[in-house]
Amino acid sequence: MLGFIAGAYWAAREAKRSGNDPSFIYDLTFYTILASIIGSRIFFVIEKWNEIFRQNLLKVLAVWEGGLIFFGGVIFAIPTAIHFVKKRGMNPWKVGDWIAPGFALGIAIGRIGCFFNGCCFGKPTALPWGVIFRPESAAGSTFPGTPLHPTQLYESIGELLVFFILLSFRKRKKRDGFLILTFAFFGSLVRFIDDFFRYYEPDAYILGPLTFNQLISIAIILLAILLMARRR
Repeated sequence: MLGFIAGAYWAAREAKRSGNDPSFIYDLTFYTILASIIGSRIFFVIEKWNEIFRQNLLKVLAVWEGGLIFFGGVIFAIPTAIHFVKKRGMNPWKVGDWIAPGFALGIAIGRIGCFFNGCCFGKPTALPWGVIFRPESAAGSTFPGTPLHPTQLYESIGELLVFFILLSFRKRKKRDGFLILTFAFFGSLVRFIDDFFRYYEPDAYILGPLTFNQLISIAIILLAILLMARRR
């Protein structure tokens, strides 16, 4: 929630800086949050269908028990946001550039929450910064007393770097849409790399050593490059 608030605040600030009403961003944030929760849950249900939901369909609605996948939220949120922006008669590329740095900042904050919660954890490691999680957390119960890669913090640091990259490009962009496509490229690259250190069940690996999320990352990276070239 803090990540969403920080991202919305940043985007509203950018909208105001461009001479637009910042309240538009808060309306957009509401619908984006709703769409992202639905999308995140659907993707989690697909990934864990055989393990959890096949035997108990009512578990699909138990969002309070956890189980959201980031990319599912992104895939549902983007068309929702585009539809909302167009309905208000605004340019989606321009609005996307307002949102992009806040998006990276929001993810960076949100992953700290994952770290505190002990979810989205890494594989065992002998590195000195390996973290032993509490036994009642998902990480601690899966690997009790074992140092793990703090993949949540890896991604948080990566997205914070993306945030500063976007800030450095903000005043030098030559066309609308440059920042949101740059975020799509670098944000997905961070996730792609992070997933090599993150722990997954064996059925999460779709293509050799690549996870479902890594394949989505590749697709988004390629789409960002294609759209960047097309807009040039």
